[in-house]
Amino acid sequence: MTTQEGLGALGLGTAARHDRARFLDLLGDSHTGLGRYEAAIEAYREAAQGFEADGAPCSRALCLFKIADSYMSLHEPWHALGYLEVCLPLLRKLGLVRHFSLAQDQLAACRAELAQAHLPGEGRDGQRPSPQATRAAGSPQATKVAGSPQRPK
Repeated sequence: MTTQEGLGALGLGTAARHDRARFLDLLGDSHTGLGRYEAAIEAYREAAQGFEADGAPCSRALCLFKIADSYMSLHEPWHALGYLEVCLPLLRKLGLVRHFSLAQDQLAACRAELAQAHLPGEGRDGQRPSPQATRAAGSPQATKVAGSPQRPK
């Protein structure tokens, strides 16, 4: 019997999963505070997956926003873009006005940084890259975002 099965038999499966997701979210916050953005991203990804499994869309949306923010801190807007595009509609739907506004600002900053970088397939006027160029650049848009697009190693 696995630990998860044992917890489920005790009626603790969902609560334990939620506690783990909350712990990972807080761990990500701690890593962020220490400037360990890659470790924070991994913790937030796992937390987002746990919150999604638990049906906690608010916590999941906030984790996706934190992942995007961490990628922006790493100066990797091409990774942040997909997370922002996924979390913005969730934040709006959930009525998280403050975070929605912050995410919009991050998206604008992300697009400005990408426009300056002139990624393949991106026009000089800052137009978004074509889907083919986005996939070639390794953007999380090319991956199904369920809270865990994969970073290239």
